[in-house]
Amino acid sequence: MPATFIALWGKPSDVEGFDRHYRTTHMEIVRRWPKVQSHVLIRVTGSPVGGEVPYHQIFVATFATQEDLKEGLRSPAMAEAGRDAMEMVRRFGGGLTVLTGLQEET
Repeated sequence: MPATFIALWGKPSDVEGFDRHYRTTHMEIVRRWPKVQSHVLIRVTGSPVGGEVPYHQIFVATFATQEDLKEGLRSPAMAEAGRDAMEMVRRFGGGLTVLTGLQEET
């Protein structure tokens, strides 16, 4: 059963600085994660019910199995990405929520 790593990035106070760092630094680290089958970055543009949305972007990485995800979580590249993520929150604000899950057929 495929497993996912999900990062919910809050709205940064410096959007341009955040986006630049994310593209040029953070994603270079993420691309070194082992066992990732695919990943997608979603720029949040609104909500179908209107109102303010709490997120700037959502990142989802897919792994073939939960064991592959666990191996990825223990990797040096994942640790480096975690340190960089905390530095991004410190520098740019916005906050970060990280989740893991299993994909199920619906």
